[in-house]
Amino acid sequence: MNTNQQTAGTVAPAPILIVLVLAALLGCTTPASSARVSSATKTREPDRAWISAKGFCCFPLATDDLPRTGGQLADSMNGGWKDVFTIHDPEHAVDFEGGRYPVVDQMRVDLSHAVVNPNHKLARIGDYAATTKSLAVEHFEMVAEPMVNHKSRINLEVTGTQVRLDLQHDRDGKPMLMLADAREGTVHFDVSHDDLQKLVLAMSRYQAAGTGITIRSTHLDLQSVGPRSLLIDLHLSTIVGFIPAGMRFTARVDVDDHMNARISNLDCQGDEALGPLIVTFIRPTINKYNNTTRPLISFPSGRLHLNDVQIQAGEHVEMTAKFSR
Repeated sequence: MNTNQQTAGTVAPAPILIVLVLAALLGCTTPASSARVSSATKTREPDRAWISAKGFCCFPLATDDLPRTGGQLADSMNGGWKDVFTIHDPEHAVDFEGGRYPVVDQMRVDLSHAVVNPNHKLARIGDYAATTKSLAVEHFEMVAEPMVNHKSRINLEVTGTQVRLDLQHDRDGKPMLMLADAREGTVHFDVSHDDLQKLVLAMSRYQAAGTGITIRSTHLDLQSVGPRSLLIDLHLSTIVGFIPAGMRFTARVDVDDHMNARISNLDCQGDEALGPLIVTFIRPTINKYNNTTRPLISFPSGRLHLNDVQIQAGEHVEMTAKFSR
């Protein structure tokens, strides 16, 4: 269920519906050109949670081992990001204060104005592996105000106390630091509705590339019906082969006190020439997820848990999530 961008893990529940829609569309409407995507969609098991926190919990490194000094770690993190972002101010992207490395009082990561490389492929992050190579941080902060992704400006802030960052390797053997433990922490994300629209269109086109489907436009409407509930209305205008096909998908997402998210009232309707026919094939796939409940967010180490989430949708879309061990 992961989306394709570095910040997608924080784009609240909207991409849940988008990924469901695209998986159904790519699996049911295209011929041989989409066989590879369709096969992968059918055989890959979905994540246990709707959203993975890997996007803001993992920091790639350029060196294979944990660096011996804070300065070397900052250089390694900058090197690890070289294919992921164009960083506005690399010299001040990672700062440490106090303590004695690798136990420090404060660590601040500033990715403000960083531009995401749209061609970067996400790391394949596997299961957490126990390690003794760690960095202990009493007060941790990561800010990106904003981060630019497909010309969309996204604000992200992650804070934590008594944080432990562990050396890990992805499935390709590349090193990274993972936010593995914390006494408590907060994730805050906000984006304007216009910027979210642009990001949704870019995400949809990325997912549909090479499948014979052209995404002409998307329209996303989000409506808050409570601090943990959203109504989602997504319209896709596409070309399948040479024939226009429009599809409208609607759903409700509710997050309960145990931080489980339930998708309900999931429906799809077709318009334009081919849309009504296509939705008859899509509905069985989409319906499998209707009235489905899963944890909203999962953390990669398994030690952290979501405690609270607040979501607002309007001219700005905001999500604030609190977590702890």
